[in-house]
Amino acid sequence: EFEFTIGPIPFQDGLGKEVVSRFSTDLDSSSTWYTDANGREMQKRRLNYRPTWKFNSTEPVAGNYYPVNSRIFIRDESKDVQFTVLTDRSQGGSSLNNGQVELMLHRRCLYGDGRGVGEHLNETGLVVRGSHFVSLDHTSNATVLHRELGEALMLMPWLALLPSNETYPSYKDKYNMEYAGLTMDLPPQVHLLTLELLGDKKILLRLEHQFQADEPLNTPVNITLDNLFTAFKIAQVTELTLGGNADLSSVHRLQWNTKDKEGMGMGPAWNGNGRQVLKAPGIVVSLSPMEIRTFEATIE
Repeated sequence: EFEFTIGPIPFQDGLGKEVVSRFSTDLDSSSTWYTDANGREMQKRRLNYRPTWKFNSTEPVAGNYYPVNSRIFIRDESKDVQFTVLTDRSQGGSSLNNGQVELMLHRRCLYGDGRGVGEHLNETGLVVRGSHFVSLDHTSNATVLHRELGEALMLMPWLALLPSNETYPSYKDKYNMEYAGLTMDLPPQVHLLTLELLGDKKILLRLEHQFQADEPLNTPVNITLDNLFTAFKIAQVTELTLGGNADLSSVHRLQWNTKDKEGMGMGPAWNGNGRQVLKAPGIVVSLSPMEIRTFEATIE
């Protein structure tokens, strides 16, 4: 873990400044790096390249910067090694040279860039503090680590302190010091994304598969929901759309004709066949790689 504190950025020389953290390695990354899409699927990036048009590089730095919501990594395929940096906030990132990872931490610009916004980023007295979490490991191990660590960092517990005259043994005897909301561990691929009370005996439940099809632990998994939670049992679930605002069985997706035949239909997972209502006992749901499923559950 690397912690940084930056600012206020000096400007007395009349020049704007962008402060970056640059990690240099001897890995052969082949001018390729990967950034996350909102903490989920990893997107492949290549220096001075766009997959759908011929790239004309007029801004060699800015033109190769991409949003990094939670992680960025490079790989050396010949060594089966991956260098990963996880962030504690959204930042811009790139790999401008082979074997390097770069993240922008802070900037202060005294002039606009002439791109139409009409204002500059001259924020006075701004101090930024944060952390980067770095790992170097074999590719398969690194993938599992950044998936699990990314969730842990995003959902890091908040510590609260209060004054007390009680001794620890006395406090421990008086209060419950541990609580587990689940009766069992979820499979490592599965993350409980949402658990929200909707009303009397109704909850919104959302589960996600954290791994991509080309990553380790990419197999579909089944989860039994009946007795998963400590405080209640699930009697029935109705599958909803991802946003949770309509029954999945009522959704009829548009069928698009595309040149490469992709997106012709969304498949059986999207039409609700056999997936609308499940009742206890034996409420088992399946998750495929990168899939998120949303349910309204009746509890007792």
